[in-house]
Amino acid sequence: MLHAPAGGFTEPVIGWLEQLFDTLTSVSLPLLALGLALQTTQMVLVALAWRNILRAAYPQGDVQFRPILAYYAGGVGLNSILPASAGTAAMIGLFRSRIRNSTVAGLLGATLVQNIFFIAVSAVVYLWLFLDVAGSFELEFGWFTDHPTASIVILVGGGALLFIAGRTLYTKFRATWNNARDGGEILSDRGAYMKQVVLVEAGSYIARMGVNATFMYAFHVPVSVQNVFLIVAASSISSTIALLPGAVGAQTALATVVLKGVAPASVISNYTVSQSLITTAWNVLVGFTLLSKEIGWPATRALMHRGDRKKKKLDTDAEPPDVYDPAHS
Repeated sequence: MLHAPAGGFTEPVIGWLEQLFDTLTSVSLPLLALGLALQTTQMVLVALAWRNILRAAYPQGDVQFRPILAYYAGGVGLNSILPASAGTAAMIGLFRSRIRNSTVAGLLGATLVQNIFFIAVSAVVYLWLFLDVAGSFELEFGWFTDHPTASIVILVGGGALLFIAGRTLYTKFRATWNNARDGGEILSDRGAYMKQVVLVEAGSYIARMGVNATFMYAFHVPVSVQNVFLIVAASSISSTIALLPGAVGAQTALATVVLKGVAPASVISNYTVSQSLITTAWNVLVGFTLLSKEIGWPATRALMHRGDRKKKKLDTDAEPPDVYDPAHS
C-alpha cells in the first residue's frame, strides 16, 4: 500500500519505495519516458471523452476540461491505492459538486455511456481469447471437459438464473435508468458520439496497448500483437474480479497462464509486477498533483483518509464494494 497513516511512513511504504526505485533503475530512461508518456496520453484521452459526455449531458453546467481531467486523474490515483472503487465514488462526487444541475443518477448514466466502448472491446478480446487460445485455460476449465453432463446442467441452470435475475433487476432499476438518461444525451447524436467518445477512447486504448508493449520490451517479454492483447485481457479480467487495489497478484498469475510458453514464468512475473509498480506510482503522482491543484491538498488528503476509513470498515465488516469500476485506466 502507498497510503500511510498521518504519523509518517511505515516500514511497508518504505519497502515499497525501495522496490519502486530498484524497478525504475532497471529500465532504460528512453523506454521509461515512452511508457509514462503513453500512460499519460491514455489518461488525458479518457478524461477528454468524459468531458465530451458530460458537456453534452449538461450544456449549461460549465463543463471544462481541466477540472474533469483533475477529477478523473485523482480518481485513478485513489483507485490505485484504495479498495472498493473509492476513487470512482470520489470522482462522481466531485463531478456532482462542480457541474451545475447535475444529478447522481445522471452521472451514473454518463458512466455507463463512458464504458460502452471499453465493454465492447473487452467482450471482443475475451471472445478471441477463449476461442483462439483456450488451451491456456485448460487447467482452470478441465473439470468441464471431464464432466460434460454436469457442465450442461450447470450452464443451463446458470443461464436460467441469470435470465430471471436480469429481468428482476431490469424491472427494479428501470425508474433509476429513466432518471439517468440525461447522462447519455450524447448517444442521441450518433456522429458526435462516434467522434467525441468512440474515437477518443479508441486512441486511449491504443495508448494502453503501447504502455504494455513498451514495458514488455523493457523487461524482455516478446512483443507481438497477440501477446499485447493477451496482457490487456489478463489485466482487465484480474482488475474486474479483484477487490484489492492494483490486483497485482491476480494479474501476475493470469499473465503467467496466458503467456505460458512465450517467456519464462519468472520473466513474465517480473514484467507484470514492475509495470504495475511504475504505472501505479505514476497514476498516484499525476492524479494527486492535478487534484490538489484543483481542489487543494487538504481536500485531496481528506479524500485519501475517507477512503482509508472505508478500507478499515471493509476489513472488519467484510462489506462488499459499493461502486463498480470497470478496468480501462
